[in-house]
Amino acid sequence: MEPLGPDDPEVLGPHRLAARLGAGGMGRVYLARSPQGRFVAVKAIRPELVGDRNFRIRFRREVEAAGALGGRYTAPVVDADPDGPIPWLATDYIAGPTLAEAVLEHGPLPVESVLALGAGIAEALISVQAAGLVHRDLKPSNVLLAADGPRVIDFGIVRATDGYDLTRSGALFGSFEYMCPEQATGEPLGPEGDVFSLGSVLTYAASGHAPFSGTAAATLLYQVVHSTPDLSGVPEPLDKIISLCLTKDPRLRITPDKLAAACAPGGVEQVTGDGWLPPSVTASITLRAAAVATFATAPDDMRTGPASWDAPEPSPCRRDAAGGVQEQDRAPYAEDRAPYAPDQAPYTSGRAAYASDPAPYAPERAPYTSETPTPCAVEGCDHSAHPDGVRGTVESPGAEASGSHADGSPGQPEPYRGASPGHRRVPDRWGPSRRTVLAASAASTTAAALGGAVFLSRGEKPAGRRATPLGPAPEPAWVYRGDPLLQAPAVFHKGTALVKTRPGDLLSLDLKNGTRPKWVYSGISQSPTPVVLTFGAAVALGEGSTVIGVDPADGSERFTIDFGPDFRFTTLLGVVDARYISVIGVRLQRESEEPGVATSTDTVFGVDLASRRAEVIPISPEDVGIRLAPVITPGYFVYADGLRNVTARDTDSSGVLWRHPVGYDLRPGLAVLDRTVFAIGQELKALNLATGKVRWRVSPDDGQFTSLGVYGNTVYVTGTNPSGVYAFNAATGSRRWFCPTPRLNGDQPVTAGPSAVYVPAYKNRNGFYAIDAARGRLLWNFTDGVETGVNDWQLACDHSGVLVAQHYDRAYGIPAA
Repeated sequence: MEPLGPDDPEVLGPHRLAARLGAGGMGRVYLARSPQGRFVAVKAIRPELVGDRNFRIRFRREVEAAGALGGRYTAPVVDADPDGPIPWLATDYIAGPTLAEAVLEHGPLPVESVLALGAGIAEALISVQAAGLVHRDLKPSNVLLAADGPRVIDFGIVRATDGYDLTRSGALFGSFEYMCPEQATGEPLGPEGDVFSLGSVLTYAASGHAPFSGTAAATLLYQVVHSTPDLSGVPEPLDKIISLCLTKDPRLRITPDKLAAACAPGGVEQVTGDGWLPPSVTASITLRAAAVATFATAPDDMRTGPASWDAPEPSPCRRDAAGGVQEQDRAPYAEDRAPYAPDQAPYTSGRAAYASDPAPYAPERAPYTSETPTPCAVEGCDHSAHPDGVRGTVESPGAEASGSHADGSPGQPEPYRGASPGHRRVPDRWGPSRRTVLAASAASTTAAALGGAVFLSRGEKPAGRRATPLGPAPEPAWVYRGDPLLQAPAVFHKGTALVKTRPGDLLSLDLKNGTRPKWVYSGISQSPTPVVLTFGAAVALGEGSTVIGVDPADGSERFTIDFGPDFRFTTLLGVVDARYISVIGVRLQRESEEPGVATSTDTVFGVDLASRRAEVIPISPEDVGIRLAPVITPGYFVYADGLRNVTARDTDSSGVLWRHPVGYDLRPGLAVLDRTVFAIGQELKALNLATGKVRWRVSPDDGQFTSLGVYGNTVYVTGTNPSGVYAFNAATGSRRWFCPTPRLNGDQPVTAGPSAVYVPAYKNRNGFYAIDAARGRLLWNFTDGVETGVNDWQLACDHSGVLVAQHYDRAYGIPAA
């Protein structure tokens, strides 16, 4: 749960918004109060989707489907407006984390909890089937854990069993890791598919991992259709029950009623009462309920009427008489480039966002400057020291309150239209505005204590709240803005940074002034890994099975090697030596002379750039089916394998040198420093590179380790409880310091330089944090304040300490700390 930002609306229909609960591919979800005073969760559709007629049909169908559902283990729809300027629906608010959040933060659930979970979700599927529906996207993030049992939510891609399909012809919807085989192959999908997905969800709940995984969509779908599920770490009797769900033939799968009976022989209600969840998750639910209570106890004399809802918000930008941004306040690049691509347009303020024109509204943005007041994005900050905003840490949101006419010209903002004509509104009951609620919470000692829980990570210790940066972030030396950047950090070469963009360009940015590229090479693939420097070139993958070498000095093409139609290369893994690289790809085995008729097997290749040969590295299929992120060092290919071991192979013979078992919590990101391999999970382990023997191991104070990085003679690791960064002596494992931070993105590595350590925030709109490498002090927080969904910050630091931070369509050159 997060406070509302300046780009969030204050009301949707009759519901006053109080906080932001989360975001997904379709929109944002808010905590709100209905006119009757009940708390609801309101899903608001992203502005860029509202003009899509097919999407509106799909969303209307979701509203109808969810409204038709009954049963205790679903979240009923209480209000909706699918035809409004911004479509939305409201369901009962469930005070509890998603299953995905609970397992990430507290680990797999005990057997009794998973049995209760299976019984509850099975009962929900019975309700879904009774309504003639198929959910089609059952996954951990669509299951809420409440104090009295689970709830299945989000019917965005539901399908009626009578054949009415919301998806586009030929499109594939759903989450691949939790998809059933018939959905993956495009066969007719019935309610048996939800049972298969439930088996995958229970596997995750019991073990912390999905039964199928892969580095690419094609690999993952192949695993779902053909491979045996990975049930490692799933205890008895769950493994037998789950196996009955994960049968490939839908006719042989267990039915929901039998599954509910297998999980709860005495009835579902007997196992989903008080105590069905472990204490750590129950505490998380209690914190959420207490946090929501703060919004219900604001003083009555601070409640406001509708007039205050439309009061203009303070803006850091100067406006002209018409309400538009004055020319000198606009970004210098606004004339020749749209502020954001249409699919990344940020939400605007509540009044301007709901104009009659449903097209996405992208506000003008002021240039980044240390003198521009901007909203503070630091999690856990009470803003008392800077009620009007901060300077030098975020990019100005710009003219949020100004509207626009259909022709794009500036105009006065339209008042919020609460609903479309077809929406039946109940009488309003005035409640506090979001500013009033936050102020009221701060004014009361008790309310402030509870309100602090709103912005803590679930299960996070209070120490994280006090982690306030010591000073403002440095102003970037330069900002590059262009096409969207791929999710891969920069690679450095003689004072330049090499970055990759969509749809397939390689750019060279000067570290002193990277505003414009020194050169651009077009024609590389969108492989989600950086280029590598070897064989006298910056090497990247091209289309098909081509490998391209580009001169890093001037961008000229050094070579292009095509390995023929029997290969497809998808991911560049790294450099083996001066002439060899390692890639993931597909080897086609043709059974006919007809073009395109072939079977394929994902594998790892060693590519010899000198002899122009590709040789298969015999890595096990389960290893290729997971996220393969190896560390390649002279003589060694080290990676986290599919059986949760750290495995080292000889780069000459490809044979296994050693395997070290870690367990379900092994993270894919490893590091190698001074002949030592570092791996993380519940512990940080230092393994001898030559033998795999443990040199030392350490545990966090609580929770688990999630990401790491190395520099010099130090290994840096992020922890979850409390949230922060640890520094350990790489040789002995002795702790040098611990720096508490707001919640971090544990899926991204720690980036370390000569004087500072950089870690991305949990929400990418909150940017990243810099920590003093010597003393472990939180220095500053840098962010552009933009929420871009899945486009995480990519950080890279060169030997001189210059940091290149990439976020969606921008790269920032940050001077050495």
